[in-house]
This record gives sequence, C-alpha cells and structure tokens, in this order.
Amino acid sequence: MRIGIIGAGRVGISLGKYLRYRNFSISGYLKRERKENVIDPSKLGWESFESYTEIVEQSDIILIAVPDDEIIDVWNKLSRENIEGRCVIHTSGAVSSEIFCNAEELGAEAASLHPMMTFSDIDTPMSRMEEMSLVLEGDSPQAKKIVEGLGNKCFSVEKKFKMRYHLAGVYASNLIVPMIHRGIDNLQKCGFSEKEAKDILLPLVEKTVENIGEKGIKDSITGPLQRGDLNTLRGHLNSQERWERDLYLAGSRELLKIIGENKEIEGILEDKR
Repeated sequence: MRIGIIGAGRVGISLGKYLRYRNFSISGYLKRERKENVIDPSKLGWESFESYTEIVEQSDIILIAVPDDEIIDVWNKLSRENIEGRCVIHTSGAVSSEIFCNAEELGAEAASLHPMMTFSDIDTPMSRMEEMSLVLEGDSPQAKKIVEGLGNKCFSVEKKFKMRYHLAGVYASNLIVPMIHRGIDNLQKCGFSEKEAKDILLPLVEKTVENIGEKGIKDSITGPLQRGDLNTLRGHLNSQERWERDLYLAGSRELLKIIGENKEIEGILEDKR
C-alpha cells in the first residue's frame, strides 16, 4: 500500500511522518503551487513528484492535504488521470467525500479522513499523534485499512454532519485562543510581561481542561458567574472596552445556559449588551 500525498504543508507533512512512523510506505509528495507554509519534502527524505500523472502511477492511495477551498481544484486535475483502482482521501474536517463527485464512475474509492488535532508546525510529537482521534467518512475499504493500521481511536461521521462536526473542533481549539489571549492581554495591562502572563494562566487552562475530562462540563465551572458574585460581574463588564466586553458576554451567556437560569445575572448581562 503506497501512499502519495498532495500538499506539503503542516498537515500533509505531519501526517506523512506519522504514517511512516506507523510503517506505511510513503511514495512521495506532490507540492502545490501555493507557497505559504510549504515544506520541501526532499529535505525529509521523501520523493517529490512533478505531476499528477507521476503521483497516480506510483501510489495506491492519494491523500489530499490542502486547504478546504483547494480540494475541488486538486480533484479536477486528479480526475483527469487514470485513477482506476486508486483510493482518494482528503483530510478536511468540514468537507465530505461527495466532493469527489464521479470517483465511482472512474473506478476509484473515495473517503475523507480527519485527524482531530491541531498542527501549528510539522513537529507534533508522535506520542501526541497517537492520542488523536481519527474521524472517517465514506465507505472505502482501503481508507479503513489505513485507520486500522494506525491504531488510533477512530469514529465515523455521516456526510450531512461534516460541517457541524468540524465546528466542534473549531470551538474546542481555535476559539479558545482568543479567550486565552484576552487573559494574557489583561495581565499585561497590569504590568506583567507576556511570559509572566503565560506562566500565570497556562496552569489554570490546563487544570480546567483536566477537570472537564474528569468531572464533565458543568462541574468544572468556577468563578464569579458560578458563585453569583454580582458586583464582580458588574466590575468586569464596566472595566472592558465594548469590543472586549462582547466576547465576555458571549462566553458568560453560554456559561449561564450550562449552569441554569439566574434572573439577576441574566439582567446584568442583558443590560450590558
């Protein structure tokens, strides 16, 4: 089973390294014209393909690891090749395998396989990648063999739920970043350096995540809203600029939904909208 990868960015390189770590054969990489965040695969000891014809001829499985909006362009070019007997997989969490609209007519298998992991660079430790969940959409036998060979926890998702599935990952990863950034910024306004602010806050973030895993969401909520400290809530809201307060209000309203109805707190939050 030879796996060729289209896309030499953080996701493509990281998955290639992990597949090789799990003893899969990587036939090589086809770099896209897109220049941002592209790594030279040859520096990592991999073959670099020059054309779609070349990657198809030398691969049984073609893994597409490009930005979501570029998948259709890759498929349009790939589908002009003789892909009979091949398996085509993309790694998008938001897009379904329906984007490979005529794969069956061309004699190819199609699927999407999304790693629920954040890749901020190409050096994610293998031990961390072993812990990530893989979410498969599609009925490709070859894609299922990859999942079985990797040995990660694997789940399946229906095509119609792909966008909402991906939204879950964005909330849990991307959208916590602005919240933490607001915390760091507020400490910097108190005179702390950025490093000091991170040293103070990151153990709190880590413990919160740990509590969620051990106790669940509701029992992990602490702070003034959970305690009903109305004056502290008012103080928080009054000390923020409007743009910052909007983020605080959105998070607080979500917390209140989890905790349960509290008319006094609801009044304070509504008054500051």
